[in-house]
Amino acid sequence: MLALVLASSPAWAESQGQQLLQLQQQVAVLQGEVQSLIAVQKASRSSQAALGNLLTRSQQMEQEIRDLRGQLESKTHALELAQQNCNTKISALSATLASLTAPTASTASTATASVLSANTSTPAQTIAAEASSNTGPAITGLGQAEYQRAFSLLREGKYGTAVTAFTAFIQKYPQSSLVVDAYYWLGQAQYVLGKNSDAIHSLETVANQYGQSSKAPDALLRLGQIYQALGQPAKARSVLDQLIRKYPSTPAAQKAQAQLQASGGR
Repeated sequence: MLALVLASSPAWAESQGQQLLQLQQQVAVLQGEVQSLIAVQKASRSSQAALGNLLTRSQQMEQEIRDLRGQLESKTHALELAQQNCNTKISALSATLASLTAPTASTASTATASVLSANTSTPAQTIAAEASSNTGPAITGLGQAEYQRAFSLLREGKYGTAVTAFTAFIQKYPQSSLVVDAYYWLGQAQYVLGKNSDAIHSLETVANQYGQSSKAPDALLRLGQIYQALGQPAKARSVLDQLIRKYPSTPAAQKAQAQLQASGGR
């Protein structure tokens, strides 16, 4: 019997070893499946977090789009108002330019009509008409060719470029006899562009430093119109009164008188 048991022990041990190996393999497989399930669960949580972040960012972007639309609408409205203001100034300037063709001995009624026309025209239209009507004998002086180029830009309605050209001319030829005309048209172009402070400075230079020039009365007239447009009627009246006192027989003085009457100043 003992011999039989001893003879069967190796077979039994081998069988048990195989079973143990199979169990170990099965455990390894189960562990692999468990690790896979854990990885899938972690990936799912990560995907949910990423989805949440995407949703949050999407909502933020929608709000940013709404804000940008609001800013665009606001800026568009401001641009439209600026364009309307520019058109008004252009019309007034065109009327002023057109008025230069009137005879020197114009009547008070003609001056009044000119003022009313300037009030209903844009600055650019007024100045364009005045520049177009400036067909008298060609003025000469140092740097005449460069002055003429600047003036041509003004007549073409290229006001920004004209401002640059007139400014460069004044800096290059400060002693030229054309400087007073350059300052005058520089102020007119600045007025069209809405640069009222610069326009006032340029036109005051004409009125104060070149008082004997034929442009001085027109410069004072434009100054009065600018102050009136800026809502400063007291300054406008002061400038127009100065014009009438210093240059009583000029067409500009007649227009100033008509403007004062129209505004109730006299």
